[in-house]
Amino acid sequence: MLTKNVRSEIRREGMKNLKRRFFLNILVAFIVGVVMNGGYQYATRSQNDINTDINLDFSTDINTEVNQAIDDTISEAENIVEQTQNIGSISSLSGRDTSYSNAEIVKVFIMNLFQIDEVPDPDSISTTSANYYGGVASVFVNEITGSQSFVFGILNGINQVVFKGKIASSIVIFIFSIISIFLFIFLKNIIIVGNDRYFLEQRRYHATGAGELLFPYKNGRLKNIALVMFLRYLFQTLWNVTIIGGIIKHYEYKLIPYIMAENPKITRQEAFAISKQLMMGEKWKTFVIDFSLLPWVILKYATFNISGMFFSDAYFECVGAEIYMRLRTEKKDSLPLELRKLLNDDMLAIDHVEETEHPSGYEELDIPQISIKNVRYDYMRSYSLISLVELFFTYSLVGYLWEVFLYLGTTGTFINRGMMHGPWLPIYGCGGLMIILLLKPLRKNPGYLFAGAVIVCGAVEYIGSWALETFLHKRWWDYTGYFLNINGRICFEGLLVFGMAGLAFTYLFSPMLDDLYQKMSRKNRIILCVILVVLFAADLVWSLIAPNTGAGITS
Repeated sequence: MLTKNVRSEIRREGMKNLKRRFFLNILVAFIVGVVMNGGYQYATRSQNDINTDINLDFSTDINTEVNQAIDDTISEAENIVEQTQNIGSISSLSGRDTSYSNAEIVKVFIMNLFQIDEVPDPDSISTTSANYYGGVASVFVNEITGSQSFVFGILNGINQVVFKGKIASSIVIFIFSIISIFLFIFLKNIIIVGNDRYFLEQRRYHATGAGELLFPYKNGRLKNIALVMFLRYLFQTLWNVTIIGGIIKHYEYKLIPYIMAENPKITRQEAFAISKQLMMGEKWKTFVIDFSLLPWVILKYATFNISGMFFSDAYFECVGAEIYMRLRTEKKDSLPLELRKLLNDDMLAIDHVEETEHPSGYEELDIPQISIKNVRYDYMRSYSLISLVELFFTYSLVGYLWEVFLYLGTTGTFINRGMMHGPWLPIYGCGGLMIILLLKPLRKNPGYLFAGAVIVCGAVEYIGSWALETFLHKRWWDYTGYFLNINGRICFEGLLVFGMAGLAFTYLFSPMLDDLYQKMSRKNRIILCVILVVLFAADLVWSLIAPNTGAGITS
């Protein structure tokens, strides 16, 4: 079946399919690589390391199949077994002869399974740095960049922010292991099928989108795919212990992700049986195809994975899709009837390229979505002048109470926050009004409204800080040391809060408060607004002459 001429044709077709949508194919392969590796370390590691991370299974990228995959599997398995068996001593870690505790056993296993050189203790990781030493975001940034694991860094950040670093390392490691296993089963192992679905479709349908990566999460498919892929991983891992059996089973199980990508309703027994039948007599020939790609693997290492990211990773995926489709086309009719009818997506096997998407019909993600259509208040309303005045003072008061109680909770000291002497912080009121007045055209799109609120409130805060410092020669807030701050006037986490507050102001609080205020008589509302404006004006004049300053306010 996979004769010499056919193998050459498969490589040519793979190259042709790669070039047809080159940039999107490269992007998809890169996204999958990032997900498989856990994110931010992807660009500095070889694809071989990335694939070894998830399951000692080298089938997610042909690169691992030809680049000493056997040696990597054996050494990794031996490493885990050796570290787990040597639990009578930790002399290699501490230089002294002692016994492993249960927590240390978990630590050693997690370190080896997820390729972490050293799991840092939550109490030993510094949560400060030369650049970022203030605010919640800085804690997480410093924890993540100082840890070898994105998930572990997040857990340490939560530990530092919420529990002040007092959680035992064993508990954090346990939580880390649970989260890592969950991500492996429902994300890393699943994205392989989404990746294969994309490359199967794009070889014949020019309009295939990157959204096919989410194929396993559409229309109730996730649980079955997760089960089949986990059992494939488990069986492969067990077979790896026998070495030779691991090599054979690797190629026998090779087509299972493609089979699930074609028909995600297939059971574990059916998927394994079909892959076994299609690969019968083709294992060595498939290995030869993999071995022929060795020059690209060598180039990946010579270029520190750059050539892989920008070419060969996606090329290997295109070749893998061609191998599956060639074997499917040539061997489908020889399958038993009960298995043959399960390979039912014949639109993948057409012999020409369409300028359309795969005719799979409309598919929905099995993820609950929150829609603004469910908001009970009329958020598209226009607010009267009286309502705007009331909302200004409401948000000014809420901002004042927020800052006072936040300072009280963190320092135990009551401070009259703000430049003014009264119980209001007008910058909150100004931000709320500008969201209401300027961003009305964006209310139907929460994403645009969030971005608009970030920009508008960021501008208000920056200009307010500049004006106060320029004319009153004091700073009432300073974000120096916070993550992504600009001149200490605004910062990342503050803008993030403004964006979320903008959504809450627009869709919930403003219309809710407006309905509440309208229950008062118009006369009483006007009297209340006049009193508030007069008091505010008097306070503003007084504060410009003698601004509110002091410890916890301007220092």
